[in-house]
Amino acid sequence: MEDISIGNEIKDGFKRTDKWVKANIGFIGEMESFYKQRALIEREYAEKLQKLTSESFQKVSKLSPTLSVGEEPTITPGSLECASVVAWKEVLVQTENIAKEKRDLGSNFETNVAASLSNLQSKYSAIRDRWKGFDDELTSIRDKNYNEMSVRKKHYDSCCESMESQRSKSMKSSGERAQEKLAKRESEMNIAKNYYLITISVCNRLKDKYYYQDTPELLDGLQDLNEAKVSKVNSILLSSSILEKESNENINKFVDAIDVVVKQNLPKLDTAMFVKHNMANWVEPVDFNYIPSQIWHDDEKMIVNDATLTSLKIKLNNACSNYETYTNICNDEKQAVEELLVQRNKLVGDTFNEVQIKSPADYQCFEDLLIKSIQNLQKFTNDDTKRVMAEVEIETIQSSTGDIDMTITTPITKEKKSKFGFLKFKHDQDEDVEPQIQQLSESVNNISIEPSNRKGRMFSSLGKLVDAYNTPVNQRAPSLNFSTGGNGSISASASTLPAGVITTATALYAYEVTGDDELPMASGETFTVVESDDGSGWTCVSNSSGSEGLVPTSYLKIEEHKQQKKQGPKVSPRKNARLVKKMKIIYDYEAQGDDELTVKAGDIVVILNEDDGSGWTEGEIDGYTGLFPTSYGRTV
Repeated sequence: MEDISIGNEIKDGFKRTDKWVKANIGFIGEMESFYKQRALIEREYAEKLQKLTSESFQKVSKLSPTLSVGEEPTITPGSLECASVVAWKEVLVQTENIAKEKRDLGSNFETNVAASLSNLQSKYSAIRDRWKGFDDELTSIRDKNYNEMSVRKKHYDSCCESMESQRSKSMKSSGERAQEKLAKRESEMNIAKNYYLITISVCNRLKDKYYYQDTPELLDGLQDLNEAKVSKVNSILLSSSILEKESNENINKFVDAIDVVVKQNLPKLDTAMFVKHNMANWVEPVDFNYIPSQIWHDDEKMIVNDATLTSLKIKLNNACSNYETYTNICNDEKQAVEELLVQRNKLVGDTFNEVQIKSPADYQCFEDLLIKSIQNLQKFTNDDTKRVMAEVEIETIQSSTGDIDMTITTPITKEKKSKFGFLKFKHDQDEDVEPQIQQLSESVNNISIEPSNRKGRMFSSLGKLVDAYNTPVNQRAPSLNFSTGGNGSISASASTLPAGVITTATALYAYEVTGDDELPMASGETFTVVESDDGSGWTCVSNSSGSEGLVPTSYLKIEEHKQQKKQGPKVSPRKNARLVKKMKIIYDYEAQGDDELTVKAGDIVVILNEDDGSGWTEGEIDGYTGLFPTSYGRTV
């Protein structure tokens, strides 16, 4: 911008310029007041934020055990907390830091910004007063000369009057004395005139000097004062911006720290901790047994004779009909439930691998699917219960009747309600009834029931497939081997790391052991993963010296490396060959029932039937067969 001079552009403008500069200097006080209020607001905000976080800390401390392991855990968690509580406490800790940062920002605004503005206003007001005093001095000198000129003018006028009066007297008297007085009066008049003329010249020159030299310099001085004020205010405002930017950068660091912890809060971690601290030796409720009447002693065998056979045939016929109906219904409903599970997993499945932000529309869709899943599962469960009831009725009757022909040879009495609500009996006398019933019931003897899984979850396989799909990048869920049985169902069993994959881990933090089965770590130390995290939050590793032990999974950075192997020519599979699977036992287990198997750590067990989702595997060792917990061994 071109140089601008108030002194050159505005003539005799000191008063206007001075008022303008005074107003601008006075406005600094408004800025000072703003930053004082801003500082007060920041401190109040910090106090309220600090109070809020303190109250939240107290609440979460009370609720932490319940949130982590429930109200009645079988194992007390001690100082351990679930991942969600840890993430929330990190939010509160960083919020406290934000409150402290806001408190410091308020103090900086008051001590640095507001105080600087106050000092600037005081100093520049004093400088302006000096310029004002300088102008007053120049104005006083100018006015003094103007007054002197007026005095000279009056004195000159007085001398002129005296001269005219003496001249009138001299005309009346021609004496020498009168002429001397006239000459004296004339001389005084001329001297007064000369002084008056000199004073006029001086005043004119001083006037020009005042308006063309002195006043412009004063105006330029005020201009410099105001521009210096603007520059200094800019410097203070920029300093306040730097303070606020630094504060915001620190706050961003606190928020980033929150993000780091929240991104580690994988949804499965809370579940794993709850399960670990609530597992107990559950005793299955005993089966119901036949209790004979106190007045009629009998055994638990069904009565099959001519008197009861007809009712059993009808019961069996109805059960077969219900079984066929509900089997078809349940197959469709089961498929619908599985499809909903897959849709839910595809919609938010990646959020279980890595914590990320999903759109509200995605979560709304997931919630709708979840509600729909509840409805479909509820309908399926009720219909499947009816199917199971029919299945058990068929099994029970068939096991009791043996090879007896259960074909119905007499018409079935149908009960109907009349329009008045009373039961009435109608015997269908059509000739085709008996052949139709005969044909309908002939298949009863040949019906084959495939017993359903009594103690396995219907959707456990799919659930574990979802778990495997949702395995985090840096933390592995329980490894699963999937195989398809003869009925098309999927079974899963716990296993070790995939073949051909070498998994290493690097310690992110140092760790001191708290138990005999743990392994100490130094930050940066490298380990080989022996057994992946099974959801408990612990991983079994071995160090360079060969020592093995458990370490917290969250302290590790886990990487998988595929092992390159030479592949030979393909070999055709041997006909009728059977793949024998084995498991190596990791922990000792004592059988709790006749159908269970006692195993010791290090035993190799031949797998007869894989885990069907119930958590139990059937195996054989030394000629003994039975069930043992799947989690107590790993596939070899």
